[in-house]
Amino acid sequence: MERKDGYVVDIEYVHGVHRDLGPSALNVILLIQNIDPVALQDGFTYCDVGCGQGDSVNLFAACHPEGEFHAIDFNAVHIAGARRMAGQAGLANSTFWEANFADLGGLPLPAFDFIVMHGVYSWVGGEARRHILEFIRTKLKPGGVVYLSYNSLPGWSAHAPLRELLFSYADTQSGSLEQRIDAAVEFVKRLKNAHAAIFEAASSTGEFFEYMCTLPRNYLAHEFFNRDWDLFYHADVVRDLAGADVAFTGSASFVENQDMLRFSEAQQQILNDVTDKVLRETVKDSVVNLLLRRDLFTRGRARMDSAVQLEYFLTRRFAMVVPLAHLERKALFPIGEVLFDRNLYDPILSAFELKPQSAEELLQCPKIREQGMARVLEALIVLLAAEYVMPAVEPPLHLVMATGKLNRALLERDLDNSGARCLASPVLQNAIKVEWLERLLILCEIEGHPDSLSFVREKMETHLHTLNNNGTILQEPEEIRSELSIRIEAFRTCMAPLLRQLGIL
Repeated sequence: MERKDGYVVDIEYVHGVHRDLGPSALNVILLIQNIDPVALQDGFTYCDVGCGQGDSVNLFAACHPEGEFHAIDFNAVHIAGARRMAGQAGLANSTFWEANFADLGGLPLPAFDFIVMHGVYSWVGGEARRHILEFIRTKLKPGGVVYLSYNSLPGWSAHAPLRELLFSYADTQSGSLEQRIDAAVEFVKRLKNAHAAIFEAASSTGEFFEYMCTLPRNYLAHEFFNRDWDLFYHADVVRDLAGADVAFTGSASFVENQDMLRFSEAQQQILNDVTDKVLRETVKDSVVNLLLRRDLFTRGRARMDSAVQLEYFLTRRFAMVVPLAHLERKALFPIGEVLFDRNLYDPILSAFELKPQSAEELLQCPKIREQGMARVLEALIVLLAAEYVMPAVEPPLHLVMATGKLNRALLERDLDNSGARCLASPVLQNAIKVEWLERLLILCEIEGHPDSLSFVREKMETHLHTLNNNGTILQEPEEIRSELSIRIEAFRTCMAPLLRQLGIL
């Protein structure tokens, strides 16, 4: 199995955009943590260390023409593909560097307002982590922001032996990496069927393994089959980052900043008795057994006055990202299912269906105002945590043009892919996932084809896409035509208006 500094390089990582890495998303997290957001409109610098395929950086660069984006990865194929996409999209503000972690200090890079690392810290060895920490220490600006994700304890305690089994077995096999992964998965399946204790002692481990079996092999390769795979308690990471002169501010996940959506009242009372911030996070991790922590650190960034924070939040715009017809009046959180009070939520959702809104604008509606500002703000927080709405702006024309050019390149690149892929919304300054048929219909409209049904059929045949209806692949031409007609009409009436509101159509 070919590795570079212990990391898998003979199979490419998956494509995808991590929305919580976006500058606007990070600013909202800072806001709810009473920390002054970064003034993006004044220009900023951003670095993604271990950028993978570079999809996130290219998308955020298109969404923020005012920013200067740099991305680093040691996989030459990843960097070449990211540079190619940046060129096709005409992105002059994204630069990709092929480099090892040991080379970080020698790159001619500016100081950064944001340094982000997703899927890196737990998957590289101690020497690489020392280079990363030195990079943060020397390259983060005063007031700068660091995003760091890592596999956390005690959440992984029950599942860690599963990874060791898979990795060790694959390393003893011959053949390609994909073949070795398949052999390891089949071996562990045999153990599970033979009632091995690691599955019998914790039913969640068996459920997790079944979930793993549904994941793409290239994701499994990078997640579980690197030489280094380290687990961390939150307190250990905080101590590591303190050596780079940055301090923990809170979770970078919106829902993980909302204790009311994660913990019971009894659990919240216990947490309220824990005054030490780091210990409090460790207790939280013990309550929910979190597998992946996404933490935010800052270097001396100023805190906001509560009154300023409220004013900022009241005037911040948000947009709906799920069609109202598809939006259930409930959401599932760690605490369980939360049902929406229709008297409160229906007028708010109806307002968002019309256009992006701020809380201040929502409160101008009598039906919403009569619910009281506190309840309206709580409802907005729940909708944000459920990812039914996201932060939004009113984009200038040059931003719309930049994201449109990137989206055209992404649509062309992903014609062969039948899964959901991300496109850039200039309104969200972030990504929205779009299914394959929706992508074809977007491309059809962009290219001005008058017959969408014929356009979709031709693309399906060229790229060998099939149409699935309730688990059955349709074979007969008339069945396919009929089902496509239904789905195209549903797109026009439901999804297309939302995509237009988000600046994608």
